[in-house]
Amino acid sequence: MAWWVLALMLVLVPWHPRNPGLWLWVLMSCLPEVNPCLLCFGPPIQRARLCHDITGAFVNQFRHKKCLEALVEAAKSLASVTVGSGQREELREIVMDAMYSIEDQRGKKPLKKSLQEAVNTIWAKLSQLGKVPACIPPCGFQPAARVFQCATCRFVDCQFALDCPVQDLWTYTDETIVLRCSVPFHIPTGLPVTWMFAPNLRTQDMTLFKELKGNPEKPFSLTIEEPAPGTVACRLGEHSKPIARKFFYLNVSEGSIEEEKGLEAAFSTVLHWDDKTPLTHIPTVGLAVGFGSMAFVLLLMASWQCLCVRQTCRRRGHQRAREDSRCLDSL
Repeated sequence: MAWWVLALMLVLVPWHPRNPGLWLWVLMSCLPEVNPCLLCFGPPIQRARLCHDITGAFVNQFRHKKCLEALVEAAKSLASVTVGSGQREELREIVMDAMYSIEDQRGKKPLKKSLQEAVNTIWAKLSQLGKVPACIPPCGFQPAARVFQCATCRFVDCQFALDCPVQDLWTYTDETIVLRCSVPFHIPTGLPVTWMFAPNLRTQDMTLFKELKGNPEKPFSLTIEEPAPGTVACRLGEHSKPIARKFFYLNVSEGSIEEEKGLEAAFSTVLHWDDKTPLTHIPTVGLAVGFGSMAFVLLLMASWQCLCVRQTCRRRGHQRAREDSRCLDSL
């Protein structure tokens, strides 16, 4: 592009802080290799004036082009800068102060040295800014985690869906349950909460829900007595600008919570029974007599078994003796 075209653009396109997009197009047309971070703050004419003051050359001259190239090269390391959405103005002031410091040092230091000192100052000031909260999965629009990227000159949000996964809850028809519309990230104060219900369905289709009457004193919780099967949903934020939507699917059983508690208590009693439990209605003397009788019966059975074994052995001995005598007679 010819130098007179650039000069014509600088004259015909006045700088206005509310319309940086036109200046962005102008500078990208003139310097296609310019780092995007340089386009975020300040008009291009400021950089052109800076190079003119430093070199004394005009736009079409070689020294002026070299100065612009040096600015682009020095700003490449700033492409990775990311700050919170509320820190964008602080970032702009830091970058603009660095540009002014380069102007103040013209003629005193070489341009490359001034640029390196300016970049170092920018990084030092950025390290003093507050840390931006990280995005917390799995869902919801998180305003506190919104960041400004210097490389794209844009605000970037967490790439999560507004609808949270459905949570399964198991309950009974006579049980009272409490649902809470809470999220793990920071939300603005005074945010409205809306509770809804879709009977007999496990769904996230908002057209199937009907609004419920919540508790104005405790808007973030919902108490349900005698629950029915279906999906309960809560919306954080206005209908047109929600922050997050949570879903609870109620698996309702026809049994009674009191019956289950009774069974659990009985089962727990059986599990925790031990030998230390006293035996009632059994006298100590009767227990001793019972053990003695059992021992006497066992003794009789053992004696009878021994007697039977002896008799069997004697019979076998007499039979062998007879067989031996018959063998001798035959011989």
